[in-house]
Amino acid sequence: MNQPVVIIPLAIALVGIFLWILSSGRKSQKTIDPSFLSIDALPTATHYGYFPQIRQALSIADTNYLRKNAPPHVVKQALRERRAVARGFLKGLREDFSNLSRLGRMIAALSPEISHKQETERLVLSFKFQILYRLVWLRLAAGNLPLEQLEQLTGLVGRLATRMDEAMAEISALSAGQTATGLGA
Repeated sequence: MNQPVVIIPLAIALVGIFLWILSSGRKSQKTIDPSFLSIDALPTATHYGYFPQIRQALSIADTNYLRKNAPPHVVKQALRERRAVARGFLKGLREDFSNLSRLGRMIAALSPEISHKQETERLVLSFKFQILYRLVWLRLAAGNLPLEQLEQLTGLVGRLATRMDEAMAEISALSAGQTATGLGA
């Protein structure tokens, strides 16, 4: 008797979370700004580079120092403000990922062949990001400072930025090779 009472609400909650993740992914991909067609206006990822400062501000040692040397009301306010900073950083990571995702779609459109493997990798990466993003967001909303998960999310964005830089370099090299070949012929 107790199992269905527990399983049904849990299943409904999981379906709701899954739909929430899918709907947020679609919102960010519906429109592509025409200014992204310009080389000068390529989307960039800038927020993930601030992680060392965020890590320091959210560190346990920093919190312990604050608790040891500040009055309780100051500690409480500082922790609240640190969570707000973490939420802002998380929002910036989402913006970085969205920009890099757009850039990936632009690169895929310029590529002569797009493999199913690459498209699947992109979808899996996007799903991983969305899940981890929601997990960190929920933990921040619950009052925690999930530094380890925030570091994983930052690493994911950083690796994607590196892959996009490599892809852009490859496209530039191919383009330069075609231009030089076209001029010599």
